[in-house]
Amino acid sequence: TTGISLPHPYYMADEDDERPFICSLPIDNGIMSCSDVPARREGGRACCLDKEDVVYRQSIGLSPEPLTNGSISVAGLCVNWNQYYTRCHTGSSNPHKGAINFDNIAYAWIVIFQVITLEGWVEIMYYVMDAHSFYNFIYFILLIIVSHAYTVSIKNVEGTHYID
Repeated sequence: TTGISLPHPYYMADEDDERPFICSLPIDNGIMSCSDVPARREGGRACCLDKEDVVYRQSIGLSPEPLTNGSISVAGLCVNWNQYYTRCHTGSSNPHKGAINFDNIAYAWIVIFQVITLEGWVEIMYYVMDAHSFYNFIYFILLIIVSHAYTVSIKNVEGTHYID
C-alpha cells in the first residue's frame, strides 16, 4: 500500500451546491455513471498526474504535487484524484442543501409541487434522469400536463355563471 487515501469517501464537486454530481448505480441505468466523474481542475486546467507520480515524488523527497508551493503554474501538473472515484453509493447530502429529494413523503410532495408550479422543474428532472433513468422525463411531462389540465378545468368551472 502507498499510504495515500482519497480526501472524501465519494466524489464531491468543488463548486457550491448548485451543480451537484449525481451518478447512478449500474442497475438503475441512469445517464451519469461513476466513470463520468470529471477530471480535477486546478487554476482552470485539468490535472493529469496520478498517485504513482505522488509516490515517486515522495520517494525522492519532493512535495506530492508540483503546484503546492504555488511558485510556477504548469498546465496539468497536479494529481487527478477524481479518477479514483469508481464506486457509486449514496452521499450524505441532497441537492440544494437537502431541499430537493424524494427521501420521505413530505419532501416528495414539496418537490412535486415545485414541478407543478414549473419552478426549476427541468433541473429536478435532470437530477432524477442522472440518478435513475433517461425515461423518467415521461413522468415529469405527464405530471405537468395532467396538473395543468386539472387547474384549467377548475378555473373554467369557477368562471361559469348560470342564469335562472
